[in-house]
Amino acid sequence: MRRLTLLFLLLPGVAAAQTPARLTLLDDWHHQQKHVLATIDSATQEMLDFRTTKGVRTFAEQINHVVTVAAVIVGRAITGKPAPDGLAGDTAVYLHDKAKLRAAADRYLNFVLTSLEGMTDDQMAAEQAFAGGSMTKWRWNVTALQHSAWTLGQLVPYLRMNNRTPPQFTPF
Repeated sequence: MRRLTLLFLLLPGVAAAQTPARLTLLDDWHHQQKHVLATIDSATQEMLDFRTTKGVRTFAEQINHVVTVAAVIVGRAITGKPAPDGLAGDTAVYLHDKAKLRAAADRYLNFVLTSLEGMTDDQMAAEQAFAGGSMTKWRWNVTALQHSAWTLGQLVPYLRMNNRTPPQFTPF
């Protein structure tokens, strides 16, 4: 019985030390891409410049923040390469056009996915310095996903204040 108890106490530590599979992370990014695009689809063209209050990002700026930060973190911290300049076009244009915003978001998230597809689990387990800190590349990836989900979730009031229904969250 003592051995079984000890085993259960050690399992969380053992599990935490293991690197998540690259394919799981890719699935998470595909899932996040689906939700970002569904959030854009839930908005109206007129909502792109909407702010919930003075001093916060517009709906379009918030979407842009989600996808550009994901590309920066994955690009710099995980692959060591920045997202290509002009990947999504001119923000003066795509932040004011729903179809172009959707296309830009899709391009940024496809950059994230393409960047991760070529990596191995061993590469994801490597330590990487970035933004004044150092973590394994898979942890940087999780950080980018957390930031993406946190920021995307902030758009629910934007949609509700405009009588729009946010997309249903699903785990798949």
